[in-house]
Amino acid sequence: MKLETGRFSRSAASGRAAQGQAKTGAKGKRRQLNQAGRPTAVELERRKGRVMEVATELFVSQGYAATSLVDIAKGAGVATRTLYQHFGDKEAIFREVIFARDVGAALAQPTVQPGDTLFTALQRGGLYAYQVTYREKSIGLMRLMIAESNRFQDFMRSAAISIFGRFRRNIEKLFEGLEAAGLIPPGDHARSAELFSDLVLGSHPIMTYTNWNAEPPNEADLADRIELFIRGRFDAPVVRAARTRKAKLQA
Repeated sequence: MKLETGRFSRSAASGRAAQGQAKTGAKGKRRQLNQAGRPTAVELERRKGRVMEVATELFVSQGYAATSLVDIAKGAGVATRTLYQHFGDKEAIFREVIFARDVGAALAQPTVQPGDTLFTALQRGGLYAYQVTYREKSIGLMRLMIAESNRFQDFMRSAAISIFGRFRRNIEKLFEGLEAAGLIPPGDHARSAELFSDLVLGSHPIMTYTNWNAEPPNEADLADRIELFIRGRFDAPVVRAARTRKAKLQA
């Protein structure tokens, strides 16, 4: 009888231990499932990038009014509540798209390179201006900004000022580099950047953004504009050496 009681006690203890292990295992499995269901930081950034990509495409192709959060969520493969959680409402996503136009995916800034002349360095600056202006994404987003300028007047005004200010500042840095390289004299480089960008781009951007003439200027046209700028902005010694004097860069 005692033996049987002992067996019973050991059996009961084993049963309780097994139950404890089962509960611990179940908790571990639930923990694993929870961890598996929570996206990593990398995956979250990937999803955000996809949302921005889809939202940009839809806003550009359909316009603000015709694009819904459901459209964006469906295209990005996420739940609508995910959009609210990480971006907010449709207007917040739209503002994020325009903001990304300003600071995201920037092209390499033009700089003075070894062996450059004034003409070749400015040619690089002109090509940079064309790349910024005539990229497919830039054209689509600029058309979107123009189309929605009445709906978001203050925001579009501030965004445009920021975008063009950043662009002009990059051109200004090129002129600062030209002075440092001994290719141009000291001067008002901000004004030079303004005149240069206006002359190089001319009326082409507005004709492109309004879809009246989508043909960008060619290299021959750019060369003529650069030559005209040099002759109008600098004195005779600089003009004469514009294609021959090489940049003197500090090591």
